[in-house]
Amino acid sequence: MGVKLTDEADILFIRRPQDGAPVGSVTVDGPDEVRAAVARARGAQQGWASLELAHRVRLLGEFRHVIARGAEEIAARIVAETGKPEVEALTEVTTVVSLCRYFERRALRLLGPRRVGSGWLQWKRSTILQEPYGVVGVIAPWNYPFILAAEPALTALFAGNGVVLKPSERAPFTGAILEELLTETDLPTRLIQVVQGGAETGSHLVASGIDRLHFTGSPAAGRQVLAAAAPRLLPVSLELGGKDPALVLSDADLDRAARGIAFGAFFNAGQTCLATERVFVESSVYESFLRRLIRFTSELRAGSGGEAEVGPLTTPEQLAIVEEQLADAVERGARVLCGGHRIDPASNVFLPTILADVNERMRVMREETFGPLLPVVEVADEDEAVRRANAHPMGLFASVWTGDPERGRALASRLRGGGVSVNDTLSHWAVPALPMGGVDESGFSRVRGDEGLLAFSRSRVLLENRLDLAREPWWFPYRPGDRRLVRAILAWEGERGIRRVSRALGALLGRGET
Repeated sequence: MGVKLTDEADILFIRRPQDGAPVGSVTVDGPDEVRAAVARARGAQQGWASLELAHRVRLLGEFRHVIARGAEEIAARIVAETGKPEVEALTEVTTVVSLCRYFERRALRLLGPRRVGSGWLQWKRSTILQEPYGVVGVIAPWNYPFILAAEPALTALFAGNGVVLKPSERAPFTGAILEELLTETDLPTRLIQVVQGGAETGSHLVASGIDRLHFTGSPAAGRQVLAAAAPRLLPVSLELGGKDPALVLSDADLDRAARGIAFGAFFNAGQTCLATERVFVESSVYESFLRRLIRFTSELRAGSGGEAEVGPLTTPEQLAIVEEQLADAVERGARVLCGGHRIDPASNVFLPTILADVNERMRVMREETFGPLLPVVEVADEDEAVRRANAHPMGLFASVWTGDPERGRALASRLRGGGVSVNDTLSHWAVPALPMGGVDESGFSRVRGDEGLLAFSRSRVLLENRLDLAREPWWFPYRPGDRRLVRAILAWEGERGIRRVSRALGALLGRGET
């Protein structure tokens, strides 16, 4: 089930994770096809970037309407290629539409010319301009094949770029729909180009002459991308994995915490970089919390049908990782409190699983799981919880569960990562103004929010004279008063209050000079 290459390695055959039924096939693009796609996108981008920013924003608003109207078709492709429940597939489309609408409101302010002060150079006019990179390459993963392809692609378009998108080889048809929908708008038809294939096609894209690259994937693959981009000093943004911790404190609403953590751990069958993958619970409420978590988890409907809440693992490889981590944990002394197996031996559906008695030697605590396997750890207090949460090299997101908002904020400030939710999980992705990204092995870039939009453009300064001077005061040849002028500027910038004025004036008049 999933994807298969022919012996010639030039065709991808896609099958449904649910039952192995064929979805279709696509041709793998080689280096010549990738370079041709970049050339087409570059030709379209030049005209796109020349449009007034307000015009680009209006056209992208039209694109948003087209995406929203195509939601059912997009969701059907997502379900076919990933096996996730339809409601989760529709959530992908909704999230993309919401971000697009946010950028429509913010783009003119963020990407338009911005006047800034000129300091003591009052006869100068200083302006910051945002300009596109040119052609942006996007390499997207399979777990959220529409969100993680469409959001960086649309962000790049708002900033004036063209896009060459390589979807995951597991979800080529979902990735292709963005280019297809573009033809229903008044945007340049070649502005988004899609190339198909696996890691080799991704390597071709990195080497194709693009001007910027956005990659979403594992830390190991991210390192390979950086190494490939280094010879050209190609600007790269990396959105990598997570091993996100949840901290349950003694004063937490345990029902809400258990429900929220179950959702955060098992949404999309745990195949989420933001999934809760470690839970640290203060000892005074550990048993009580665990009983609730087991009950809520056991009630989840797992399967491939329309009523399922936890669908199949998208790839056999991911299923194997989950089962290997589980076997390693049990061998080292972990207890399986619920779940722990597939719904049947031939299925990719793995029951949501809770583990207790885990330790840091187990793979499930050290490695990203990306599946419905959740270890729960008893800790003495919040200090131990923070220490153990921060010990992992990945730093993406975390959640804190407490009845005291002030305590939650204080604890959040001590956790390493790109963000923290207090008494919630995953909801921050529904807030388009919030930037998304991690630290260390979770990557170093930001998408979404104002920071994400600015990241797909680069700043350029424009400095103009407002006075018609014959020469600037510091130009050659140096004159006797130049030293006094520099000393006066130093005093003006370095002092404060009345001393600032007196020292600057004294320096300008030469007082104290020998």
